[in-house]
Amino acid sequence: MRKFMPTIAVLFLMLALLFPTLIYADKIDEIAITEPPEPQQVQIIKVRATAFNEYGHDSNGIDYGPGYVIISSQSEIPIYSLLDIDVYGPCQAVATSDRLAKDEIQLWYNAPSKVPMFGQQEAFVRVLEEGDRPETRD
Repeated sequence: MRKFMPTIAVLFLMLALLFPTLIYADKIDEIAITEPPEPQQVQIIKVRATAFNEYGHDSNGIDYGPGYVIISSQSEIPIYSLLDIDVYGPCQAVATSDRLAKDEIQLWYNAPSKVPMFGQQEAFVRVLEEGDRPETRD
């Protein structure tokens, strides 16, 4: 009898693992047949990017900081949207300016020495999703 104990234990374990599979086999086929959801279309916009470095806060009370992007008030980029810019990285459009052309943005750099190094460049902006308005100063 002791010879058969490991064999019986293995059979019992296999049965315990296979039982749910046998019961839900028809649902597993349904899950496998369904098509994956279509990927969301990511909007890519070609812009002229300019670096800037100013400390303080804008007229909306939002502090300047890393990832701060100013867009044109006529821009196709929605305000507060989360962005990925090929020459800058992840950021958020948190302010608009009437002084910028439709296809122009300003990128905040924390080091003043980077501003002239970056200068003005062509950039591609990927609009990832809508974002929330950043917290303002009190």
